[in-house]
Amino acid sequence: MAAPTTDEAGVRRCIVCDARAPFPTYFSWSRYRLARCECGLVFRDPQPDDSEFEDSGYYQDETFSEALLGELRETTMFNARRKVVLLRDAGVNLDGARVLDVGASSGAWLEVATAQGCHATGVELGATTAAAARERGLDVRTGTLDDALGLLGDERFDLITFWDVLEHLRDPRHELALARGLLKPGGRLAMTFPNVEGLYPQLTYRLLARRTGVWEYPEVPHLYDFSPRTTQRLLAGSGYAVERVQTYATPYGFYRSTSLSPGRTGRGRRGKLIRATFDAVHKVAYPLARATNRGNSMFVLARPDQGS
Repeated sequence: MAAPTTDEAGVRRCIVCDARAPFPTYFSWSRYRLARCECGLVFRDPQPDDSEFEDSGYYQDETFSEALLGELRETTMFNARRKVVLLRDAGVNLDGARVLDVGASSGAWLEVATAQGCHATGVELGATTAAAARERGLDVRTGTLDDALGLLGDERFDLITFWDVLEHLRDPRHELALARGLLKPGGRLAMTFPNVEGLYPQLTYRLLARRTGVWEYPEVPHLYDFSPRTTQRLLAGSGYAVERVQTYATPYGFYRSTSLSPGRTGRGRRGKLIRATFDAVHKVAYPLARATNRGNSMFVLARPDQGS
């Protein structure tokens, strides 16, 4: 099945500015290639087909689902509580709010939101993860946002969240359009995802990635890597007015256990040198990023643009 980001002639188009392929290579590793559009959007090109999604097992991985409620539980709850701080700092009143979380995963955010006085519902593609959330008394519907529309009926929401979800979706514009129709008057959309133009990713890209073939940001199954400017343009084109864009730091330890792990970088002298060099850049970049609002993750708050 052709990706919805191609036109009728099958030509690949940018989801932000509608530019046509070909797009220059930005970074490549293994069998994957990241392209970069002239507008600044970074994305996998070509996009994976349906069989790759099904074969990867990412969304239906029972072992990962168990880990979310086991060794990863502390991390997921920490991240969920941080979302509350981001929302409250942006002036969002959660008390009594009707909330829909798209990509609810294990339901950590639903738990935290409920404790804050919200009436929270989640949508989760992973059947095992969604079932585990329901067993803990959470209102989680299995499937995509498209699948959930019939189950949600006339429900409308004060807040719809995409916590580290939009970068995984084949066509984020479609999800944003669905969400817009589910918001109450005055409702808002909140989301987080990596910031490919953050200071640390850009320094490591320029200094290290192209020389070593090691970089944090091409994490499968991410399909898109956004920045503040491409995010604002995407949202404006999808009928939203952006209220707030704030960057923050993804803990460096995350990369030490994924992209910079010995299994990825190697256990020998070269791997140790790569990790030590990334460490050195991290120690300089993270404090500077905080001071200049160029963190490696983004929080975005938007509302439907009534004039669009």
